Amino acid sequence: MQSTAPRYRTVLRGTVPTGFRWGVALVLVALTLACAAVITIPAQKDAIGPPGMLIGVGAVGILLVRSSRHMDGRDRRAWRLIGMGFLVVGVGILTIAILDVAFGPIPAFGPPDIIVIAGYALVLAGFGSLPHLSTSKPQRVRIYLDSAIGAISLAVVMWVLFLDELIAAFAQANAWERWAGSIYPILDVAALMVVVIVTVRRSSYRFDLRLMLFGVGIVVQSLADLTLLKSGFGQTFGEAEPNYVMFLLAALAYVAAASNANRQPKPRAYADRRASLISMVAPYSAAGILVIVLIIEMQASQLTTNARIVLYATLSVGVLVIIRQGVAIGENRQLVERQRAELVSSISHELRTPLTAIVGFLDVMTDEEAGIDEAETRELTEVIHEQARHMSQIVSDLILLARGSPDELTLKESLVSIADLVKGAVRSVEQKTTSLTIEVETHLQGSLDAGRVQQVIVNLLTNAVRYGGDRSLIVVKREGTDLAIEVHDNGPGVPKKFELAIWERFERGPNRFNASTPGSGIGLAVVDAITRAHHGSTAYRQSERLGGACFRVVLPNRVKAA
Repeated sequence: MQSTAPRYRTVLRGTVPTGFRWGVALVLVALTLACAAVITIPAQKDAIGPPGMLIGVGAVGILLVRSSRHMDGRDRRAWRLIGMGFLVVGVGILTIAILDVAFGPIPAFGPPDIIVIAGYALVLAGFGSLPHLSTSKPQRVRIYLDSAIGAISLAVVMWVLFLDELIAAFAQANAWERWAGSIYPILDVAALMVVVIVTVRRSSYRFDLRLMLFGVGIVVQSLADLTLLKSGFGQTFGEAEPNYVMFLLAALAYVAAASNANRQPKPRAYADRRASLISMVAPYSAAGILVIVLIIEMQASQLTTNARIVLYATLSVGVLVIIRQGVAIGENRQLVERQRAELVSSISHELRTPLTAIVGFLDVMTDEEAGIDEAETRELTEVIHEQARHMSQIVSDLILLARGSPDELTLKESLVSIADLVKGAVRSVEQKTTSLTIEVETHLQGSLDAGRVQQVIVNLLTNAVRYGGDRSLIVVKREGTDLAIEVHDNGPGVPKKFELAIWERFERGPNRFNASTPGSGIGLAVVDAITRAHHGSTAYRQSERLGGACFRVVLPNRVKAA
């Protein structure tokens, strides 16, 4: 038995049945002929334009609702919403036509506009929700701000050029006309904003003809709406002078886009690259037009000298602020590049030393002619192990800093002996000082992440060994229920200007350009991150015990009774 299922259910995604293609072609031909007839036979425009618009929006709605059945996810919801919006607009146009025929001339703007406006809003909501590239929150905010600047600038320009003369007419109009006269411009501004947003945020597909055609249709229809508002406000529908050519051209663009709705282009991956100057300036071109209009209006207005000075000064300051921000962006980019180069250099230096030692000792151990005995092999193995552990510590520190926020650190807290923790930290540090003193209570216990806090002590002691003198002092004491850790040295200390900066990532203070002293500038940043994860605090002062530097860490409510 032959199946009677509708043909579209057996159609592969991205294809259109032959009969339907012919229907779309007929609609496109009809709209083209209607547009030509309106141009060549102006006297018949009121008889040709409305039916042509009704055919266009009805065809778009049917096409999109049907095509959305073969789509998935966000694409399906967006295109179906657009299609439903066009169907609602078609109902509004049909309602206006029936009322005009049945009850005689009706106002150009009245209650039936509620239907048209509701459909228009659905179309904009659907178009604005079309899929796009995944972006971060700051990028989305920037896109919306760029779009708002462009849309508001265009709205003000349109108001000055087209709508300001309607203000006087608003006072004599009825409530429905004032309502429509306010809503339509707002929707047109929203339409322009949506087009800018969809254009600025690149689609995740290759060149998308659908989006381009719909964007053209929305822009053309917005201009047509403005001309209708200007000519029809306070008039009957028959007395209004709609620009049917623009309405029909918009319908042509919509139908062309809808006919390709389920011809989804192939996804593409974009290569990351710096934004070009044109792409950065383009969203602000409308703002530039707004400035030009402002200058023209200022010249034509009867302003006082002081008012002109204030306005011109405001414009000049605005331009200078924009230029200053451009310079700041360039300066920040250079700073980032310099910091990146310094990071690569310091990390390379840090890793090269243990790597060189590991490779060199392994070469000795594998060289049969070296003739090393078992004791020497054991000693070399211990050195290699120590250097490998040092490299592992550097990588661990980098991973910790890459997490960004201390809230993202997972602490494994347990009750530990503080004295044992300090002794383990001291054993992990290569001692170059001639004197190291440890002051810690024997039976002091604390509830903390032992591995992380030991890392804090290791980093502070390593810092003292590298940059201090020949004497170091570790003091760990109870301050109420708080645990205080101090590392003193008799070195030169930290200059005043770097006392705050040394806790930042990749900051080496006065040694930032000193390649002879090893260091990557991450040790104290790791100390600060681990301390804040324990809800503690870090501080620096000049040591009153040894005269050099004193780095202090306080971990609140960590001391437990023995």
